Amino acid sequence: MSEKFSSEFKAEIALEAATQARVVIKEIAKKHEVSEEQVIAWASKLEDEAVDIFSPGANVAEQDETVAEDVDISTDDEELISAVEHGVMNDDLNFKRLLFWTGLGTVLIVIFIIGAVQFSQYSLFETQKKVSAEDSPSDIKELKAEQNKILDTYGVVDLEEGIYRIPIDSAINRIAIN
Repeated sequence: MSEKFSSEFKAEIALEAATQARVVIKEIAKKHEVSEEQVIAWASKLEDEAVDIFSPGANVAEQDETVAEDVDISTDDEELISAVEHGVMNDDLNFKRLLFWTGLGTVLIVIFIIGAVQFSQYSLFETQKKVSAEDSPSDIKELKAEQNKILDTYGVVDLEEGIYRIPIDSAINRIAIN
């Protein structure tokens, strides 16, 4: 960060960081659009130089320009030390969340599949219903009348082969007599 910040701005952020828990440092950094390391450094500087600030004759503006911003952070938190050294925090898997989202995703997929099957069955039923509505009973009666006409009359099926049609009643009587 090559931006220069005023000493009032640094003091305001450092005081806010010093009074808040470590969890809030991320929020403070995001709120003021600075890095977390910058907030920690300013808070450490405030803690180290708090006595000097209130000593008689201390001029904060002069000290701010002469003191380098290199701060030694000492902590027992190994995770914080590793994060500062590498610039990243380890992401530990939250198995409860992982299982929750996996389960939720699976349930949603199953619900989607069941819905798709139900929709296809409904569509098939509606199609069959439309087809049945189009075939009226009068059409069925006409078809039966045509078939009965064929069954009750004499006719030629295949002239070259010598196959002829006789009424069904006559055919039944011939079979019954023989």
